[in-house]
Amino acid sequence: MKKSILFIAYDFPPILSPESIQVQRRALALAANGHRVHVLTACESPDFEFVDSSLSKDHENLTVQRVDRLPAEKMLHYICGGLEITDRKFWWKFPAAKKALNIISEFNIKNIYTHSTPLVNHLAGLAVKAVNPDIHWTAHFSDPWTLNPYISYRTVVQKKINKIYERSVITKCDVITVTSEKTRTLFATGLNADKDKVKVLPHVFDSALYTHRKNEPAKKIIAHTGNIYGLRSIAPLIDAVEKVQPENLEFHFYGRMKEEERKLAEEKCPGLIRIIEPIPYLDSIKVLSEADILMVIDAPLKDSPFFPSKLADYIGAGKPIAALTPLSSTTTDIIRSIQKDMLIANSADVSSIKALLRRLDKVDSTILLEDGRKLYDMNNSYENICEALINE
Repeated sequence: MKKSILFIAYDFPPILSPESIQVQRRALALAANGHRVHVLTACESPDFEFVDSSLSKDHENLTVQRVDRLPAEKMLHYICGGLEITDRKFWWKFPAAKKALNIISEFNIKNIYTHSTPLVNHLAGLAVKAVNPDIHWTAHFSDPWTLNPYISYRTVVQKKINKIYERSVITKCDVITVTSEKTRTLFATGLNADKDKVKVLPHVFDSALYTHRKNEPAKKIIAHTGNIYGLRSIAPLIDAVEKVQPENLEFHFYGRMKEEERKLAEEKCPGLIRIIEPIPYLDSIKVLSEADILMVIDAPLKDSPFFPSKLADYIGAGKPIAALTPLSSTTTDIIRSIQKDMLIANSADVSSIKALLRRLDKVDSTILLEDGRKLYDMNNSYENICEALINE
């Protein structure tokens, strides 16, 4: 029997973000299979967000409802950013929960899905669950909350408040979904979550977006799309490229990075490493379609649980993937499942990266494992999504 479900997700097209794209794919997978999907999201032009109208897609079973812009919305972002409770969108909990309750009542909805980031979506779900304890609630975490190494709270009090909210969400929701087995284990061991309650729902790609390359470049193009920030760095790669001087490889980076690393690449590797300004999402898919090899760069974190959403898009392109990542990372696990050849080097080890560079010139597409790739295809994801999000 087909059901109705309410998605509570601040990020949804036309907002341009990895979360927006993944939420839409899950909503469309359910809608295409007959479920009635209501999405509650931000206004069409929210402050501090990139917007790309080409991302929007319609379906007869998909209804998008938006929280109207508040008069002091920009100021609320700054205030909540200083509070560090969930994130700078903490204020959104209140109008989102109010509107969600109205939608649930009007359409007699029995299932809700909240998606982070932003984490505040879960607080809206928590408010809904308090009023409707029988509703089936799935809370999705693309990244950990208080165990996220990229988040550093300024005070013990702020961390404690976030831990209280985190515990409430984990306890009160019916299903927790995460993107990797390592994150599932992290929730069970680090947060004492019921492991049977935690399901893996990986990022997926949309096979309809990809094109075929028309021209053969003079050199093999190794492409990376997306920003490089925080604990991630291309400095070890720059050092390795400078030392190896590969004759048949050219690296293209589309996105923002630390200015000192941009200058380092221009100084040490002219003609080998090109830094290109960010491009629209659909253009980035074209870049992936036309490149020879796709590169992932992870932070040097042991047992990293992160599944970069760009990796799902890389898999969709059907090209060999090279990764600068710890051998114990989720990225390594995924590449092991989709390729015969582990094109991996430790992201902080220049010697390891040099050895990888010498192998890349001989790589061809026959290393791909098609059965492994199917797991990340949006068109094959319906059963997993339905099992996690819909209470039959």
